[in-house]
Amino acid sequence: MARVPRFFANLSERRGFSATVTGVEHPSPGLLRLTFEGPELRTRPFAPCDVTAFRISANDFRHYTPERVDAEAGRATILFHRHPSAGAPGLVFVEGLEVGSEVVLCGMASARNFRWTSPDSVLAMGDSTTLGLMVGLTDRARAEGRALRVAVEVEARDLAYVRALLPDAVVVEETAEPGEALDKWLVRSAPEMRESVPSAVYLAGHGGSVQRQRAVLRESAGLDRRTIHTQPYWATGKVGL
Repeated sequence: MARVPRFFANLSERRGFSATVTGVEHPSPGLLRLTFEGPELRTRPFAPCDVTAFRISANDFRHYTPERVDAEAGRATILFHRHPSAGAPGLVFVEGLEVGSEVVLCGMASARNFRWTSPDSVLAMGDSTTLGLMVGLTDRARAEGRALRVAVEVEARDLAYVRALLPDAVVVEETAEPGEALDKWLVRSAPEMRESVPSAVYLAGHGGSVQRQRAVLRESAGLDRRTIHTQPYWATGKVGL
């Protein structure tokens, strides 16, 4: 991820707001859920594609999508993937947090081209790094009466938990090649999508997988590029998360 000049990093942090860690949970071997509470969470509007950020060093931030925000309680949860990359800066930071830790949440907003627009029917795809996004999309789609289909690939050790977390989703076991398992599911499903075209598609997670899946949706399923919204979270060979 690109390093941020210290002046702009300081400015971003000053525009953030404080929260306290009030819960630490390991619901599955590859996942970590943290709960944050703070008065500003009562007044900040939240949509399921919104992200926040932690400043992990003088020039570096890591961005995460909240799983759920309860404005009435002033509480938010974030579900992190405990990926196997030893020493990953973001993971080192969040795994160092404990109940009582004070943190600054640097903003809460969506990227211009990756935000919830209340489409009639939705397809959302991703990997273990996107599970919080998928929960948020599921909650909002259900609340608004929108049709939503979620497909995710996760590590074998997390399959049971994720299937319980997202009981209506397609949950497949990932392989050594990021995105491969989901690619195969998408190729099988593409003809069906020609018959029932989603109003919007959200692709997130591994950058290379997002690009491939976007191409399949356009070429094999015939989707208009304007209906496909992409948000890469990480890339092979990059420091990333």
